[in-house]
Amino acid sequence: MQKEIQKTRLNVFLQDARPLSEDEQARLPHEKREAVADKSGLWIEVACPEGSCSTEGDKITLPAGGIAPGESRGFWLSLFCPENQCVIEDNVALP
Repeated sequence: MQKEIQKTRLNVFLQDARPLSEDEQARLPHEKREAVADKSGLWIEVACPEGSCSTEGDKITLPAGGIAPGESRGFWLSLFCPENQCVIEDNVALP
């Protein structure tokens, strides 16, 4: 049996973003269009005020809304250490 791969989906609001028109997509460099030719998705233009967008390695960071600040910290830290009230100095292995 083949193991089913679950995809994680994230719904966010990208302020001042818009989908690219077919003409704008056609003007993208050929290698960009070719790299995604067999994939489904959406080309968008996102405003990056004051350098709020960044690229590091193979990741792109965009300004987004609709995500609660604690979501990226995990459930335990959000519940027991709200508003960054905990200081974690070392990893501890508990029995």
